[in-house]
Amino acid sequence: MEQHCPYCKTVNAICFWGPRREATWKRPVLLVLTMAIASGCGFLAWYSRTSGNSVVFTLLASAIASLALLSTVVAVHGCAACVARLLGEA
Repeated sequence: MEQHCPYCKTVNAICFWGPRREATWKRPVLLVLTMAIASGCGFLAWYSRTSGNSVVFTLLASAIASLALLSTVVAVHGCAACVARLLGEA
C-alpha cells in the first residue's frame, strides 16, 4: 500500500477497517467534530481531576481527547485517505 502522508501508518494501525470513500466534505466535518470532542473531553478530564472523581474516568477522557487531537492534526495536515478512514462511512 502506498503511503500518502506521515500519518498513514498510525491511522492504519488505529483504524483497522479498510479504506473508505474519499470526499471533499469529510475534512471540514472531521475537523469540527474532533475539535468539539477534544475540547469536551479535555474539559471533563480537567473537571474530574479537580473535583476528585475517579482516576479511571480521568484517564479515559484523556485518552479520548488524545485520539481526537490526533484526528484534528490529520484533518489539517493528513491525506484524503487518512481523513476518510478516520471519519468512516458516510
